[in-house]
Amino acid sequence: MTRKFLSLILLLFLAIEVNAQNDERYFINKNNDTIVQKDGIDYLIQLFKIKKSQEKIENKKVSFSFFPVDARNAGERILVSSFNATFLLGDKSNTNNSTVYLIPYVSFNNQYGIEIYPTIWLKENSWNFVGEYFALNFPQDTWGLGGGTPESNKTLVDGKTLRFHQNVLKGILPNLAIGLGYQYDEHHDLEIKETKIEAEIPETTTNKTISSGVSVPIVFDNRKNINNPQDGMYANATYLYNDKSLGSDTKWQSLFIDARKYFSIPYARSVLALRSYYWTILSGEAPYFDLPSTRSEPGTSSSSRGLQKNRYRSNAMLFFETEYRFNITRNGFLGGVVFANTTSASEYDTQHFKYWQPAIGTGVRLKFNKYTKVNVAFDFGISKDYASVYLKIGEVF
Repeated sequence: MTRKFLSLILLLFLAIEVNAQNDERYFINKNNDTIVQKDGIDYLIQLFKIKKSQEKIENKKVSFSFFPVDARNAGERILVSSFNATFLLGDKSNTNNSTVYLIPYVSFNNQYGIEIYPTIWLKENSWNFVGEYFALNFPQDTWGLGGGTPESNKTLVDGKTLRFHQNVLKGILPNLAIGLGYQYDEHHDLEIKETKIEAEIPETTTNKTISSGVSVPIVFDNRKNINNPQDGMYANATYLYNDKSLGSDTKWQSLFIDARKYFSIPYARSVLALRSYYWTILSGEAPYFDLPSTRSEPGTSSSSRGLQKNRYRSNAMLFFETEYRFNITRNGFLGGVVFANTTSASEYDTQHFKYWQPAIGTGVRLKFNKYTKVNVAFDFGISKDYASVYLKIGEVF
């Protein structure tokens, strides 16, 4: 019975029909030796003696992955599954892979919800559709505003979150797109459970906030695979305008700039990845829970490993990270990473970044699908007053 159940799960992993290149099954080392890649599907097929040829596997139109991981927005001790679908809507030479992440979860501290992250590229990267959709019951800790808030400020706030972010971008030059979007964020049923900084969270007196606005993103992206970039660059600048005429409680504007660069080291089969972002409120009064905070940035909410989610919050955030990704086994199934990052929240209502919060960590990678290059990631991050384990499908950035 167990074997049949696992076989069905494996068939789900392999699912539906897409083109892959034969040479992705191999590595060529500096001595021109050919090494056959191995992934989790290969080992599952071998373990359960499932009859499915490599040709059928590599000629799939859509590749599915499923794994128990931590949700990007959940707290500690959670039960969660992540579903990833990777597919191609054009020719591989001029079209990026599209991905959809579906993350339902339940935690032991009354957090539950569902998150969906689609990134869709049409043929020849002519159009790009990027979204974030949340429906969360989300009690969360907060520590007030500024880059040096003490641990003693820790305050638990109950509440629910709804998010609908959708950007539509049009390719105007090779790898460059500009677009228009709509962003809606609602926090309701807000209630302080353990009051320590109540005076700094005025929204809890009204129990609800709404931010509704128009976004203008400009994106440069020459990565071929966002699940696991091997080289290339990604840069994004998104301007957001919230206004009462659009249903927002207050009028405010923000800017988010995100840059990532990847350096491939071919014979070592390793990658050096760099990331930095700047996130700031340009004008107006943003609701407390829509202010920039750690591990809450648009798009990924996966930065600042080693720092607690929302530990630092202010009107502006700076972040820098370096990660080295390498293979451990010759066949590419087992890999590793080491990383270091630093985060700073400004002194509130200024652009003065006085306090920096460094963190370091390491992790392992299990190659789940060698054709889509999807990894299962197990990371451990630590800072001066916090440590945590992170599980996910795909790379952090």
